[in-house]
Amino acid sequence: MTATIDREQETLWDTVKFLAKQQDIDKAEAVLKATIEKSLQLLNLYTPIVSHLRFSIPDEQFLNELKHLDADIRKKISRDITEKTYEEILDYIKMISEMTEDPQVTNKKMLASILFKKAKQDARVRRKTPTQFPEVQIKIDEAVKEGEKPFYTTSEAGHKLGLSDQTIRRMCESGKFKGAYRSEGGHWRIPEENFITTREQDIKGNGILEHLDKKNQEEGDVDEFDL
Repeated sequence: MTATIDREQETLWDTVKFLAKQQDIDKAEAVLKATIEKSLQLLNLYTPIVSHLRFSIPDEQFLNELKHLDADIRKKISRDITEKTYEEILDYIKMISEMTEDPQVTNKKMLASILFKKAKQDARVRRKTPTQFPEVQIKIDEAVKEGEKPFYTTSEAGHKLGLSDQTIRRMCESGKFKGAYRSEGGHWRIPEENFITTREQDIKGNGILEHLDKKNQEEGDVDEFDL
C-alpha cells in the first residue's frame, strides 16, 4: 500500500511539472492543490485552507525539492519520527506557503488551521465517555500486540473522520463504505481500505500534531481566525 501511495504522489508531482512546461497554468495549479491536499492528508495534517489558496507555479527545481521532501517525510514517519522529521514538516509547510501571494500569512494560517483541527478533535474525544467511545482508548502497544485490525468500528471511523457514531452507522446502511458488514452481534465493521491513512499513520500523525501544538505554545498561541 505504501509503495502504491508513493507512486501516486510521484505521478502527481510530475504531472504538475509537465503541465507547467506546457504553459497550462490553470491545470497545473489545480493538480498542485490536489497533490498538496493529499500529501497533508497522508500526514494527518489536512487543512481545508489549501483549496482556497491561489498558487504561483514555481520553477522545476523548487517542485523537485517539494516532491523529494514530501517523499522523505512520509518515509520517515513510516519508521521512527525524530526531531529532524518535525523540522522537515515545518519546512514543507513553509515551502508550500512560499508559492502563495503572502507566504508569512499563509504559513501562519496553515499552522493555525492544523492546530485548530487537533483542538476540535481533542475536545470531541473529551466529551465522549469511556462507554460511548472505548475504542479510541486503545494504546499503540496494545494495537501492535493484537495485530492491526483489518476493519474499523463505527466509533473508530467516527473519530477518524470527525463524525458522530450515528452518522457513520447511517453511512454504512446507505452503502457509503465498500465492504462494510454487520458482525454476529449486529455491529458494523468497516474495511480499512475505505480510508487513505492506516491506524499506524493516524497514531504517528497525532504525534506530529501534538509536537506542533507544543511548538505553537512555546512561540505563542496562533488564532486561526485572527489573520
